[in-house]
Amino acid sequence: MTPIVGYAILLIFGVFFTGLTIVMQRRRGTAMTAEQFSTAGRSVGTGLASASIIAAWTWAATLMMSSATGYQYGISGPYWYAAGATIQILLFAIVAIHLKRKAPNAHTFLEFISQRFDKKNHRLMMFFALMTNIIVTAMVILGGAIALNSLTGMNIFIAAFLIPITFTIYTMIGGLKASFVADYLNTVMIFIILAIFAAAVYFKFGMTSVYDGLQNMGDSASMLTMASIPGLMFGMINIIGNFGTVFVDQAYWQRAIASTDSAASKAYIYGGIAWFSIPFAIATFLGVSAAGLGIAVPTPDAVAPLMAAELLGTAGSILFLAMLFMAVMSTGAAELTAITNIIVTDIYLKSVNPKASSQKILAVSRKVTLSFGLAMGLISVLLFYMGISLGFVYMAMGIFVSGAVIPVSLGLMWKKTTSTGAFYGALFGMIGGLTAWMTTAYVNFGFIGVESLGDLMSMLIGNSTVFIVSGAIVIGHSLAANRDFDFDSLKDKFKSFDEHGGEEEEEKLRVKKGVAYDG
Repeated sequence: MTPIVGYAILLIFGVFFTGLTIVMQRRRGTAMTAEQFSTAGRSVGTGLASASIIAAWTWAATLMMSSATGYQYGISGPYWYAAGATIQILLFAIVAIHLKRKAPNAHTFLEFISQRFDKKNHRLMMFFALMTNIIVTAMVILGGAIALNSLTGMNIFIAAFLIPITFTIYTMIGGLKASFVADYLNTVMIFIILAIFAAAVYFKFGMTSVYDGLQNMGDSASMLTMASIPGLMFGMINIIGNFGTVFVDQAYWQRAIASTDSAASKAYIYGGIAWFSIPFAIATFLGVSAAGLGIAVPTPDAVAPLMAAELLGTAGSILFLAMLFMAVMSTGAAELTAITNIIVTDIYLKSVNPKASSQKILAVSRKVTLSFGLAMGLISVLLFYMGISLGFVYMAMGIFVSGAVIPVSLGLMWKKTTSTGAFYGALFGMIGGLTAWMTTAYVNFGFIGVESLGDLMSMLIGNSTVFIVSGAIVIGHSLAANRDFDFDSLKDKFKSFDEHGGEEEEEKLRVKKGVAYDG
């Protein structure tokens, strides 16, 4: 296909979802408020929330990286990718319940952290949260740009600049509720396209030809067994690393916050189970099949779009790009609303303008959404210039962000968790993980670079060290201090955005009417 097709796909998706958001706004009949923009009214049911979790967790990497694992590790790759990234969503149902009970009116998990711990903890956890959002959004754009470049020849840097615009505009208009509705439509279409690819592989090539091809490969013993050592190592990295991108990502806390009390935990269980089928299916039919059929690819990251083209020609390329962009837009919108809520709730309202009115908060929220969406294009281009691949970013992200997982989770669920233990656990967990990662790379390869750091053993030791160090510090200090925290004291600490600035608005109204106001 030509680059024109790539531009057309970006335009169609952007215009369609923006138009849908505008129609939804008019049908709703009431003005958008800051609370609606941020939390969707805290009234989202189980079905919509489940679909939104599926869509938010279906990154570009879900389609690209899962297929790469199937291509590289054989039949174990799809399982380890899917299972290794499902367990976090299922376990998150537990913390979702605790957040709804202990901070029912909170807007971010950091808002809870600011009341549960001290200021330095709030700032450190905010650093982890913002880094998580930036890494995830960069991966989303990176995957979309790689696919566009592979299938249409579109300039990869232009693609990285334009992709964020497609989901930034409708998110800026409709907020979190627009993201939920788009997620539902995207999830339905992703499953339909998956079924088409599965049928195409079966009827065009059959399972026998794929199996025979895998059996004839030089490393067939590894490709045809679940006991594949590289596959197992990837699975361990996947499990450990993805805890950070769920438990420290405001996008998933946001879905718990937006859900009704009865839907919060169910949505994560249903969504997690349903999501498993997406990477498992796409990696099997596009990744493992490509390896068995001997499809040559420039890099494993590109196997999914190229196999789609091999299956159905131009139609396969268009279907894959459509599926990819539905994943890109859903995750991109989720991350945009997450970063917006963090900046507005934990920076603007906490330190800049604590008495801002609802309309002022809404205006700031929209400006932050637009600014961050445009900035992510620049960050993604920087990754390209650094020569960092999608697979490298995916496996390394846990080393950078997972240090906060245990401190945040225990802070929410365990009354003995201390501020000091949480702070130093998160900080030294990251430092220990980075040190172990680089040390292993240097010992095994004699140098520190993208190649040595991207080695499976280096990644595994780095990711594992983060959890060991952070867990040991936070649990050890909390047990030694032996102090109990009263969670009931937090319930009245959080209030709706629409309650903000009440005195300020009253004063403005009195002045406008010419009524004296002495405060």
